[in-house]
Amino acid sequence: MEMKLESNDNYRKVHITIQLSKSANRLLSESCGRSNRKKIQEATLRLEDHLNKFRSISELNYAIPLDEVGE
Repeated sequence: MEMKLESNDNYRKVHITIQLSKSANRLLSESCGRSNRKKIQEATLRLEDHLNKFRSISELNYAIPLDEVGE
């Protein structure tokens, strides 16, 4: 899935390695089972979706939506 961002030559496709907690790994694995996607596909889709919906995250389970800019 390719996301269209503002044209900026400073950004390119990257590979990122992360460490997940046991709980997050379980949730990701369960999500993969429901969607029939591989973990890398599921994690990429979920991260891109979250980044497009939220402008900030200050702590676990509390994210500020994009439409709350300036508040």
